[in-house]
Amino acid sequence: MSYANWRRLLVVTAVVLQLLLLFSSCAHGNPTAALSGSSERFGLRLATNLGLAQPHSNVAVSPLLLQTALALLFAGITPSSAPTAQQLRVALELQYLGTPDQALQQFQQLLGNLKQEVAIGCQLRLLSEFYTQQRYTFSFRDEFEARAGTLGIGVQRLDFNNWASTAQEINYDFLKRSNYSVGELVSSHLLESSSASDTPFLHVSALTFRAPWAQAFDAQETQCINFFPEGSHNAKLVDAMFLQHRFRYAELPSLDACAVELPYATAGLSLLIIYPNQPTGLALLERQLQRIDLHQLRRMLSERKMALTLPKFSLLAHTELRAVLEQLGLSKLFTSEAQLHNVFSSIISSSAPHLTAVPHSVLFQVDEAGGEAGQTFGKYKVSLGLWNFIFNSRISCSPPSSVAAFTDLFRSTLSLVINHPFFYAVGNEKTLLLAGHVVDI
Repeated sequence: MSYANWRRLLVVTAVVLQLLLLFSSCAHGNPTAALSGSSERFGLRLATNLGLAQPHSNVAVSPLLLQTALALLFAGITPSSAPTAQQLRVALELQYLGTPDQALQQFQQLLGNLKQEVAIGCQLRLLSEFYTQQRYTFSFRDEFEARAGTLGIGVQRLDFNNWASTAQEINYDFLKRSNYSVGELVSSHLLESSSASDTPFLHVSALTFRAPWAQAFDAQETQCINFFPEGSHNAKLVDAMFLQHRFRYAELPSLDACAVELPYATAGLSLLIIYPNQPTGLALLERQLQRIDLHQLRRMLSERKMALTLPKFSLLAHTELRAVLEQLGLSKLFTSEAQLHNVFSSIISSSAPHLTAVPHSVLFQVDEAGGEAGQTFGKYKVSLGLWNFIFNSRISCSPPSSVAAFTDLFRSTLSLVINHPFFYAVGNEKTLLLAGHVVDI
């Protein structure tokens, strides 16, 4: 056989081996990658649809809380071929997570790892509860309660005869568990309007998040800047933090935007800001993000020496999610076709309720605090000279190589001022913890 033929044979053999490895990997699956992809796809669709529905309000939603609770209901539908189960499988991006039980095991492990990895100084609360009417004709199944418990989800039966007192009871429960930070989640009007002719069955959830940065901002550098809210031609003065440091950054011409990633000092979490180039470009950006893979977008990021100005904010968002979940394809979950037979045991099959409301709250706080004292990297420290820059670069969260650090000495610092509406996502390589947009501060 000639040399050319041997060479062709080797190339074909290498290609075949690569394909076999690819098929083997797909067959056995990578649970972490599958769950991460599922979380990001569902979360991005949820947050962008919610953002487009509320263009003039700040938006914050926890895909992790919603996807976990709805996956629990998915496991409670029989038969698994029922239309509602099919809707949940597609809308929640559960196709690659195996059986319903396998999917729940992955969420259980994810939540357990997240709680273990959260460092001191991070304020993260994940609150999730199902509520329904206290009646003798049906009750939660023991198996459902046990499954919910492994996911940190509570189940309660309440007396809904008095809407005001029931709302007060639910709100006070969440208020205590959130350290009195989330405010009112449900109102008597919501309970009455969502359950007018149906048995009430609600999923109520809340997330509070505040975490130290891997690299602190210097509070002495915080100053007022002009921020241009959505729908307003008038700027408003807001407090903005300043930090000169190496961040992962990318220009995104196809989105007419740029992206910058700020790492937190806990659980591998980071804040990804996707910032439209145009002050009025958020709505178009969110429509385009519905077709974007966040994993691919993050792979476009590379470290860059930057001077970043970012507003401080404390965002509290209350949202009723039924409409957006129906928009995502979950219409049957809110009708008598839900078939939650493994959620409820009932004397009469028709007496088992379907989901009626999904009130959700998020408190998201962004300020200067970092993980360790002395990790501030302000513009005055940079001016102290070459050695000070290299030293501070080495103690950062993502230490650059000596070559990159040396190259940065001759590369101009990129200035980025966040002063108009933007999209954000908080997560790690395993899940999307929360996402939304900021249109006013």
